[in-house]
Amino acid sequence: MLHSIRWRIAVPFVLLILASIWALGFYLSNFMANTYISNLRSHLTEQARLISNMAEPYINVDTEGLDALAKELGQQIDARVTIIYEDGWVLGDSESDPATMENHADRPEVVEALSGAVGVSTRYSLTLGYQMMYVAVPVVSDGAEIGVARLALPLTEVNAYSAHINYVVAIAAAIASALAIVVALLIAKVTTNPVRKLTQMSRRIAKGELDQRIHVSSRDEIGELAQTFNQMSAKLREMVSLISGTRDKMAAILSNMADGALIIDGQGKVAMANDAAERILGIKEEEMLSRSFIEVARDHELADILTRCMETGEQQSGQAETELDRRFLRMIATPIETDGEAGSLIIIQDFTEQRRLETVRRDFVSNISHELRTPLASIKALSETLCEGAIADESVARDFLERINVEVDKLGQMVQELGQLSRIESGEVAFNMEPIEIGDVIAWVGQRLRPQADRAGLSLTMEVPATLPQALADREQVEYVLLNLLHNAIKFTPHGGQIVLSARVAGDYAIAVSVADTGIGIPPEDISRIFERFYKADQARAGGGTGLGLAIAKHIIHAHGGQISAQSTEGKGSTFTFTLPLASTHSPKP
Repeated sequence: MLHSIRWRIAVPFVLLILASIWALGFYLSNFMANTYISNLRSHLTEQARLISNMAEPYINVDTEGLDALAKELGQQIDARVTIIYEDGWVLGDSESDPATMENHADRPEVVEALSGAVGVSTRYSLTLGYQMMYVAVPVVSDGAEIGVARLALPLTEVNAYSAHINYVVAIAAAIASALAIVVALLIAKVTTNPVRKLTQMSRRIAKGELDQRIHVSSRDEIGELAQTFNQMSAKLREMVSLISGTRDKMAAILSNMADGALIIDGQGKVAMANDAAERILGIKEEEMLSRSFIEVARDHELADILTRCMETGEQQSGQAETELDRRFLRMIATPIETDGEAGSLIIIQDFTEQRRLETVRRDFVSNISHELRTPLASIKALSETLCEGAIADESVARDFLERINVEVDKLGQMVQELGQLSRIESGEVAFNMEPIEIGDVIAWVGQRLRPQADRAGLSLTMEVPATLPQALADREQVEYVLLNLLHNAIKFTPHGGQIVLSARVAGDYAIAVSVADTGIGIPPEDISRIFERFYKADQARAGGGTGLGLAIAKHIIHAHGGQISAQSTEGKGSTFTFTLPLASTHSPKP
């Protein structure tokens, strides 16, 4: 309980007030009782003097008259009156027979009175059987003490009065104490209530509820504290809002960065990683945290860059090709301070795709140079031969010109296919999407190239279900793809081989069209690259062609929302398959 400020204020205050009230009550009680007794003693003394004066004529003259006088005066003043001779014997008493009473010479009040003073004594009366207050004065005659006039009053009345005084004082003290306790508690509550509110607000702020404000109207220290608290709360809310905004911006930047970002602490362990770092390193952020960078990167070259940065305290950069997935990464490590100790900021850039595109670009340049070099060399050789005199021989000149014409046609075909591929890739070609019968397209393509298959001694068959649904496609573009695939199958299938054109429903949304042959097949290392422009396996180079047909076919099928793939076993044949969407699950495109 005393841990509360309210009780630490109220309890001492209440104890101090209670002690003061009860001490004052005790003092007042004693003071009033003593005052009453003192007044009573003075009153009895005055009455005793009067009785002394009245008794003086009787002492040596009429002792019996003294007893009657004592009884009469006792009734009048309602007190015990006793007249005692100087030798201590009682001459008159208002309560008892003097003859039966013992000698009072040894009574303290009598002794004092006989000495000329006022004697006062309080004691138990053996005669009456209760406490009495005795007041005695001398009876003086001719300047000599000849006796004592004594008044006695029972203390029961005095005790009753004292008890009444004590009762009144106790009641007053109790009421004052109760009021003091209530007032102390109210004062403590009023004083500590703003502090309690401040405590509650502080707890809410600690939980993140920053829109707290306390209303205190007082202008004392508590009011100033509340005002300061409100200012602090507003400032804290402003700062947290600013920090939160900055944090959200940084989080958005880090989350949307294409480059991986990691914070490394002074022990070389990962403290933070963004989404790109998860993607590049192939590990979740929660699995990275508190692990060393070498465990996360799994590459000693990248770890060496971080080590150099931490040792030199300077920015370090480098490149590495990972051994696991053969990716090309560039890393920049910059020293920073994290939590009061040296750390590092790591930026990881994935150049794998750029490097692949660079390789494709180099291959493209190499391939197109190769493809152009051969016909150009032939044209130049033939034209030089004509210039050197062969033009004079009409038959030779005609043959050479026909050969030049063939090479020019090849160059024209290459330019045409390059232009077509460029237009498809850039989206300039408008596809006329409409429901078509794939069976009709397969039949038309097979009929067109059947003479070539017959000349090559090949068996060409078509397998199309009668219930095959319509596909949503551009018929002309699909015919180009089928013609290209069937032409390649005829070209690379030996005499006596078989070629099958087929179509089937693939799942709920597509039709799969396949061209299967029993030809020479494709080496496994070339399967993944046969759809690249100008890429030709060694067998394909022997057969001629521009190397652009499959690249164009891939882009056409992708533009339809389908996929094209190849499966091949070297020496046994190949199967090319592409998919087209069903017309029943798509709306025709204009």
